[in-house]
Amino acid sequence: MHDLNVPDHPRPGWLPGAALGVAAGLLLSWIWWYGAPDVALAVTLVFAGLVAAVIAGAPHWRLFGTGLLAGALVTGGAVALLAG
Repeated sequence: MHDLNVPDHPRPGWLPGAALGVAAGLLLSWIWWYGAPDVALAVTLVFAGLVAAVIAGAPHWRLFGTGLLAGALVTGGAVALLAG
C-alpha cells in the first residue's frame, strides 16, 4: 500500500457556512410555506442532524457548521417575520 499525499488547504470558515445556511434557510422556509407539514418537518430534522454531525463530529469544521446554523436561523427568522 502507498500513502496518499493530500496537500494542506485551509479549513472552511464561517462565511461559506453562512452562505450555504442562507440557501438552506430559504429552502426550508419555502418547504414550510408551500409543502406539507410532515415533509417540512422531515427535511428540517435532516438538516438539523447534518448540522449537529458537522459541529460535533468534525472539530476542524465547527466554524463552518456554526455559520451554517446561524445563516439558516437568521434567514428562516427573517422570512417568518416578513411572511407573518
